[in-house]
Amino acid sequence: MSAARFYARYSWFGMREQLSDWASGLVSYLLFPFFLFVLTAMWKRFNSALGHYTANELSAYVGVTEILFMTFLRSTYFTRASGDFSLSMARPRSWLAMSGAQCFGRVLGNRLVMTGILVPCLFLFGNSPAAAGGIVGRLFVVLLPLCVLAALYNLAFASAQVLWAQTIYLSLPFTKIFLVFGGVFGPLNDYSDAARPILIALPSSDLFFQPAYYCVKGAFYEMTPQTWACRVALQAAVLLVFNLWFYRFAKRHHQAYGG
Repeated sequence: MSAARFYARYSWFGMREQLSDWASGLVSYLLFPFFLFVLTAMWKRFNSALGHYTANELSAYVGVTEILFMTFLRSTYFTRASGDFSLSMARPRSWLAMSGAQCFGRVLGNRLVMTGILVPCLFLFGNSPAAAGGIVGRLFVVLLPLCVLAALYNLAFASAQVLWAQTIYLSLPFTKIFLVFGGVFGPLNDYSDAARPILIALPSSDLFFQPAYYCVKGAFYEMTPQTWACRVALQAAVLLVFNLWFYRFAKRHHQAYGG
């Protein structure tokens, strides 16, 4: 129990640090409303005839996906975690647990700040207070499990940075793949009939498209909440096993380990 309280406090400290450190995230906070406006305008120009979303709903969908994607995999998260790797060798605490708690807290804090920015944006795009309240309320329902997944992804890249020292050429294409196939550019149910089932089946859709669709529509797309929860839990379990294995591999081959 004492260890659990320690990691909980460590996560709380990471969240408070993110909430107070506006300078490091100022550019992304300023770009968030800009992306929201641009992507909504693009949808109105090219996809509004599909009829799956109203303009108000699409602005909310874009806002939620941008919150989730812009805080998904950031170098500041895993660079800081990997920087404490050598020091953790002398500490009686698990580096994996400490780094995972820190990443979780920072992701959650960042998403809370951006959710605060989203609320007035929803009003500016014509959403009523009741609609905006429902969207934000449903976002809070799925926020914690999505922050756990984001922390596990960041933790894997923290181990990779310990092993290889430079991961920018790995993290950039990885995030772009999730950007394209996760429904951040546009809702996956607007895609062609041939591509849609494949994209929906990918893990990336559980991170971005399905949560955003749920926030806007109040239900997941062609699946029950239990199915989505099981998919998220399975993805978390796979990531946890991978992190345990990758950490042991990185620790064994870390150039500074053992002197």
